[in-house]
Formats: sequence, C-alpha cells, structure tokens
Amino acid sequence: MPDIKPLDADEGSPVTIAVLETINFGLEYLVDAARERGHELILLTGDRSRYTHELSKGLVDSLRIVGVDTGRVDEVVSVLRAVPDLAGVVRMADPWSLQALAVADQLGLPHENTEAVSLLRDKGRLRRHLYDNGFSRAPSIVFDPQTATVTELTRQLAFPCIVKDVAGSLSQNVWLVRRPEELASVLVAAQHAKDLYGGALTAEPYFLGPMYSAETVSWAGETKVIGVSSRGLSPEPYFREELATFPVVLPEKARSELAEWISGILFSVGYHEGVTHTEFIITTAGFEIVEINTRMGGALVGESINRSLGINFHSAFIDLALGRRPLVMDLEPEVRQGVTQIAIYAPRIGVFERIGGAEQLLDHPGAPTLYPIHRPGDVIPATTDQRGVLAMLLADGETAELSLHNALSAAGKLVVQMR
Repeated sequence: MPDIKPLDADEGSPVTIAVLETINFGLEYLVDAARERGHELILLTGDRSRYTHELSKGLVDSLRIVGVDTGRVDEVVSVLRAVPDLAGVVRMADPWSLQALAVADQLGLPHENTEAVSLLRDKGRLRRHLYDNGFSRAPSIVFDPQTATVTELTRQLAFPCIVKDVAGSLSQNVWLVRRPEELASVLVAAQHAKDLYGGALTAEPYFLGPMYSAETVSWAGETKVIGVSSRGLSPEPYFREELATFPVVLPEKARSELAEWISGILFSVGYHEGVTHTEFIITTAGFEIVEINTRMGGALVGESINRSLGINFHSAFIDLALGRRPLVMDLEPEVRQGVTQIAIYAPRIGVFERIGGAEQLLDHPGAPTLYPIHRPGDVIPATTDQRGVLAMLLADGETAELSLHNALSAAGKLVVQMR
C-alpha cells in the first residue's frame, strides 16, 4: 500500500505547503503551481543564498522564507507544527530527501514510500535489485574503501568497471577503472575523500553507449514518461556532465519499451508515487540504468521541459505533497521547441572572477540566457565534476538539434576569468 495519505481539507480550501530545500532553479514554478491551486508556499532553508537567482525575480513577496537547519528533522518539525493549515511537504533535493520524508511522516502528511526512496538512493542496493529482478545483465559489488584490498577486489571484479560512492551526487567520486593496477590509486583517493556521503563504494559494469535521462511521474503504480534528454559528458576518465538537450525523439518502439522498462523497475521497488530522473545508457544489448534519482533532474532540466512542452512540470511536486494525482500525468502536450543547457565550467581551480562576453548573447539566435551558480569571489575547488560549474547557459531552437547548435555557438562567446 502507498504511504501517501490524502488531504482532508476541502478541494478549494487554501492551505500551506512547505518546501524543504529545493534545486537551484525552478522555485518560481513551484510558487506558480501553489498559487494556481489557491495555496501558500513556505521555503525552509539553511542557506538562503542558494536561491539568490530565483529570489531576484521578486519571489520574496510570493512566499514565506524560514531559516532553519534543514538537516535536523526535529527542528523542521518544530517549525512546521506552528503552521496551523500545513497540508504537505515538498521533497525535491537529494541531500534533504530522507529528512523531508521523516518530517512528513511525523506530521502525518502525504509522502512517498520511504523504503523505496532509500533503495533507489543507494546505488549498490539498486544495482543488485536490478540484476536480481532481470532489469540488468550484470550486478555490482559493494565494499568499504577503508578495509578492502586490491588483491581481494581484483578477484571479484570484471574490468573495466565504474567505481563510485553509493550515495554520491554531482558526479563526485566516480572513477573509471580499466585495469587491476588502477585500483590502488582509486582506493587511496576514496580513503581520503571528505565527501564520500555513503561511506561505501560500489563497483559496477562499464556499459558502452550514449547516456540519456528520462523524467517520469508516477501515481498509484502508473508511471508516465514526460520526456527524455540527451546527455553530453566530458572525455574519459571523468564523467563530467557538460550539456543536455530536450527532447530526444526516440523511435516509437524504443519509446514504448523504455516506458515499460522504467515503469517495471519503479513498480518492483515499490515507488508507486513520485517523480524520478532516470539516467540510462542505450547499449547494443538494450537499456542499462546508470542511476535513478527520486526527484526532478537538476540544473535546468525542469526549465527545459516547461519551455519545450508549455507545461509546469514542477506542479507535480505540489500535487504529490497534497496526496493527489499529478495533473501533468493527464496532459498530452505537443513539443513547442527544443531547449539545450550547457554547463560553463571553470577552466582551473582558483577564485572565480567573472564570465566575460555575455553582452554578445543579446542578439544571438535562440535567446541564450545565463543562470549563475557561483558568485564572483567564490573559491572553485575542482573542475572534474559539477563543483566546477560556474553557470548554466540555456538556449532554444525550433528543434532540439537547432537549440543545441544555438547553445554551443553562444557558449563559445563566453570567457571565464579566474585568479
């Protein structure tokens, strides 16, 4: 049975919905969705500066912002108990995912299946589940980098393989291990990593093929694929995410098979209600999962979908928080345009000063727009993963292909200055 409990308030009664942190961009769409339903939004955050760009649009007058340590469930619950008409908690960002579920549970509010979310967030458990249930042709091996030995792992692993944090994000702590002799350096790197969130590593098969991501929404065991994005990665051995284009038009047979495959996986783990961002590879032998995130894709994935399809995909989180079937599941929007996002990375570590050349974007085709992530003066500690992203550039086009060329051309006009 699903964990979601329906809202008791009358359909038209205004209520308050709490957002326990969210991704950098898209807060405006959440506010719009709540407002369209006659409800008010509260943003609970431990760092208001994360939403500087979104709040610069005038959203301060459209929602309440409460400063709280969002990593502490007891503090969040205490704050929300003082909200008399609270009806739901929006869960969007990975680092606060389990906290949001715990808060909703303690307050008796609608929420997704906690065990299913925990399983999907654990890359090692997920790979084992996929293999055991016939959704993947290869399993994984989970190990503790502090105690594992090269000799032991060499006997267990097939090479090449991908080694990564079981609970990682932002493309951090991901290593391509082509040969056994490369294991030693990976173990040393993992042992000294300060941001190994899961505390363990998983060694997974190295699947060959292009990577894509699918955005889905589910209700009562029914899953709908909203759309698919292409993914552009950096040259190996790093897997730095550099661009994404929406939508990918798959052949009808492949599209149907993909929808059935993802639906089957989500149903098998008990994730019957919720949104997912599923990264997968199309190999010569079929689909293979990279990871399944129980949220919308990060950066500007939501923005791309909304512009391309003319919908508010963020509204699904408002409906789910209220324990209702997301309205976007019943829409059949036509593609209005293609949209591409490109990550603007720092060329080296150091102090970020500015991005020059933005003035050339004003008359550029595709209406390219910069979405800042870092501010001048920020220290950039790495360039091989998403910690090095300074800003996102978004451009559109009549088709996905044209939007890609517009975005690539616009990004080429920009010059990053570091010191």
